[in-house]
Amino acid sequence: MKRRLVTVLLVVFGLLCALGVPVAFAGHPDIPRITIDELKTLIDKKVDVVILDAQLKSIYDAGHIKGAISFPWKADLTDSDVSEIPKDKLVVTYCDCGPGETDSSDLAFQLLGLGFPDVKILLNPAIRGWKKLGYPLEGGK
Repeated sequence: MKRRLVTVLLVVFGLLCALGVPVAFAGHPDIPRITIDELKTLIDKKVDVVILDAQLKSIYDAGHIKGAISFPWKADLTDSDVSEIPKDKLVVTYCDCGPGETDSSDLAFQLLGLGFPDVKILLNPAIRGWKKLGYPLEGGK
């Protein structure tokens, strides 16, 4: 049954692509997104925002949004995992997962489930777009 469902979904996806219908796998489309420029404006205005980089620590270390905290994606977050993150501030998650923002989307979803009231996902192209615009980074060489 599961295999049949996967096959049907792949066929439908293929037909939609063939017809030129834009298809994106947005992993939690109900969670608000924030654009790169909106986040940059908040930072420039010194708004107290918590930025979580959901990538592997080694990728974070190679270069990340200035002020971002390394918070590699994890399948099941617990209260103790997020005890250091303030719940009274806007939290923005990002990764470099492309359309659907897979890791950052899932991280945001889990944070909402743990009682964080104001969570947004940095809209794709996320960190790639941030770098392309020459916005401030930390880490790297």
